[in-house]
Amino acid sequence: MPRAKKERNVSVTPSPVNYSQSSNKIAYFMMGIITLFLVFLTIKVLSLEKKLTSGTAGPVAQQDSPLTDDKLKKYAKDLGLDSGKFNKCLSSGEKQKTVTAQASYGASIGVQGTPGFFVNGKFLAGAFPFEFFKEIIDKELAGTGSENCTDYSDQLQQYCKDPQNIAFQPVVKQLNVSGGQTTGPKEAKIQIVEFSDFECPFCIRAFPTVKQILKEYKGQVSVNYMQFPLTQIHPHAQKAAEASLCAADQGKFWEYHDKLFSLEQTQ
Repeated sequence: MPRAKKERNVSVTPSPVNYSQSSNKIAYFMMGIITLFLVFLTIKVLSLEKKLTSGTAGPVAQQDSPLTDDKLKKYAKDLGLDSGKFNKCLSSGEKQKTVTAQASYGASIGVQGTPGFFVNGKFLAGAFPFEFFKEIIDKELAGTGSENCTDYSDQLQQYCKDPQNIAFQPVVKQLNVSGGQTTGPKEAKIQIVEFSDFECPFCIRAFPTVKQILKEYKGQVSVNYMQFPLTQIHPHAQKAAEASLCAADQGKFWEYHDKLFSLEQTQ
């Protein structure tokens, strides 16, 4: 319409008939251009879709994952586990119910994504730097831990004061994590419960932080690992979780856990 108006303004002897014909020609011309563009776009999309769903693109993407069943079995063998027992455990799916139960429990106490940590019951959601954990742990060790957001640093307060950005909840939750895997003294003053996913990039980022906590607070901290695979976005997370529990049956959960979270560094 703006184009037609401009043509009408510069015409010396405008007439309704000529204006209508000119307008129609422009409209047809624009429709033709749009049609050609849509056809071109459709061809490109179909071509890309075909490439991703056939040929080599799909299988290669699947094969490139470090968490396929074959690779999960290989890691067990590399760690010296009984391959026959491990492979039977993984293939049978006998750990599926345990993984699902832990994930459901996590969701029931407020875990929505991974990683999710509870430090003596205080919830910290995300791959936070060591310094954030240190502040909470030091307060707990000193007996000055609080359920009030304002008793923490400005850095932590920004994650518990803003309703749109709640990632730290200092109000203590009572947890039942008897089914998790624990490292560190069971009676440690600092009890950290981690809900995590072996295929989650943020969990991989948090892995060295947890290792640092265990090192710097040796003897004072225990970590209880709970399964929380985000199966809707991580297709291999469920089986990786099951595999870690199959390794646990042979007393090597933490060795297998460390192996899976270290894969990115060895690829």
